[in-house]
Amino acid sequence: MEKRPIPTSEAPAAVSEPQVVPSPLAEHLPTLLWDVNPETIDPQAMARTIVQRVIQRGSKEDWAAMLTYYGRPRVQEIVETVPYMSDAAITAVCQFFHIEKETLRCYQRKQSIPQTFNS
Repeated sequence: MEKRPIPTSEAPAAVSEPQVVPSPLAEHLPTLLWDVNPETIDPQAMARTIVQRVIQRGSKEDWAAMLTYYGRPRVQEIVETVPYMSDAAITAVCQFFHIEKETLRCYQRKQSIPQTFNS
């Protein structure tokens, strides 16, 4: 049986410091995450939201910063599970990552929603 150290009053308590968003991602987030306090942004915990916003509303520079920070495999993994993307974003993502739109959760979701007829 392994003995664990007993915390004492002498040991300093672990204090989590605010997450500092590294550059180049930091300069792109305020315009994309207008509804989030910039001082509370945790880029790892908010990766899905950040990737989705960059894809929907980001510039080429935003895409480059996102890919630099998260890496292509992680971004692709997130993209494939995002529940909503515009048709233009779906096309852009499929071309960029060389994937079929049928592999995207958002596309599968769109196909399962009945379309209304325009008269």
